[in-house]
Amino acid sequence: MDPARKWGSAEFTHTLAEVSWMASTAILMHLNERATGDPAREWLSSWAHRFFVGDHLRVLVLGCGEGWLERAIAEWPYVARIDAVDVSEEAVERARAAGGPKITYGVIDLNAGELEANAYDVIVAHSILHHVENLEHAFAQIDGAMKPDATLVVNEYVGPNRFQFHADVLDIVNELLAALPERLRRGHVEKTTYERKERPSIELMIANDPSEAVRAEDLLPMIGERFEVLESQALGGTILMHLLYDIVQNFRFDDPHERALIEMMCALEGALVDSGAIASDFAILAARKKTSALPRSAYARPLPPRTPAARDVEPDPLGFGRRAPRRAKAATRPSRLAPWQLRVLRSALASSRPRRANLIRERRLNAAIEQARYAISGMSPFDWIRSRWSARDDDPSVAAMLEAIERVAGLQVSLRA
Repeated sequence: MDPARKWGSAEFTHTLAEVSWMASTAILMHLNERATGDPAREWLSSWAHRFFVGDHLRVLVLGCGEGWLERAIAEWPYVARIDAVDVSEEAVERARAAGGPKITYGVIDLNAGELEANAYDVIVAHSILHHVENLEHAFAQIDGAMKPDATLVVNEYVGPNRFQFHADVLDIVNELLAALPERLRRGHVEKTTYERKERPSIELMIANDPSEAVRAEDLLPMIGERFEVLESQALGGTILMHLLYDIVQNFRFDDPHERALIEMMCALEGALVDSGAIASDFAILAARKKTSALPRSAYARPLPPRTPAARDVEPDPLGFGRRAPRRAKAATRPSRLAPWQLRVLRSALASSRPRRANLIRERRLNAAIEQARYAISGMSPFDWIRSRWSARDDDPSVAAMLEAIERVAGLQVSLRA
């Protein structure tokens, strides 16, 4: 069985087929956790339980593509009818062929097309608004199509227009890329090994797709101006999208070392985003009309059950195990390991196991023991991490990644400036 399908989500299948940097179970679990707080809960059903308010709902899906999203929504008993639209007639025809009785399809260009007024209880936009140039028109139509207490759920790329990301981001991408072994840097499209990644030129972006990220960086400000944002979560992707594009398929989820490399890079990016060192290029949010008077208590329904794959757990590697070799004490160092550093350590330690489960059972007691052992060691955080890991394993790719992450983490202050 393909490990990327263990979670049994329609979203996973769609993502693997169409979004290259996300074509990894480890990446999807990281994004799930950023969106929902739980790596075993995908964003769509988890956000629906909070923001699809009421029963007999009429839902509009913008940018339906091949139709995975509306087919997932159609399974929920509180949804009565779904309209799904896309600019591509071919995609709509393929989606219609696989659709169900609740779903009606249409073709619309959000730059100029009109939506039915005052018609929808929920509107979902997934990876479509960053392709729209006339956002003023699109948001006016979305606002007009929403019922007075309707919800807008958006999961989007919100980073720099045309992927013209900052040079500091490119430097981090290439620092991490250089730490990977050659077999993992081998591209699928070019059939070559990446020595460096480059920022795509505006000319190349326009030639490939003139709509790609055309006004992406305007999305969050415009949504904030036009709607009341109920919740927003930064998903990241700032480093991972550009780093893993065309090579993510090389990382095997069932290989403990290769999975650890992905997990450690995810932990680093999350720390950089959360500290403000870099912006988040992807976001998920829920919003409503500013005139809505619906009480906040209305935004809740029982969580769906976790997938059976979430029962496959392994013990927390923190807290116990071999005693780390003594090292020279650091002159200055934090008194505690940061949460993301504990996560890097967990992944590094788990990489030495012959088999990884889907999830690690993270124990507070184990983390407290780890913190106490670190506190009396006198070591710097990454000296401690390396010493704990090297007592179990000597994989050169993990060692190189730990060195690269330490270098990148040391740049946080300068990046925030």
